[in-house]
Amino acid sequence: MTLADLQANAKEHGFTHHFMCEDGGVRSDGTGHLYNADELRLVHSSSTDHGTDPGDDATIFMIEAKDGTKGVMIVADAFHADPNKADIIDQLRRNRATY
Repeated sequence: MTLADLQANAKEHGFTHHFMCEDGGVRSDGTGHLYNADELRLVHSSSTDHGTDPGDDATIFMIEAKDGTKGVMIVADAFHADPNKADIIDQLRRNRATY
């Protein structure tokens, strides 16, 4: 599956917003709200791996906020991942079961 396929699948399941790491939190493009990691839950994640170019690898994280906002965060391959995004994703993985 391509990243575009994964994005289309997420959108079909209601994950219509895009989340971005910003100022130690996660901002939704649709609401403009800045969430703390403890306000978010990781619902599902899927990765692309085309094997030939690591620059094409990415993971899409489907995230739901406590206020019901649903969206995705896309993280490039692990080698090039932004450390702030990596920290947020680690926190979301820990929150997965406790939300």
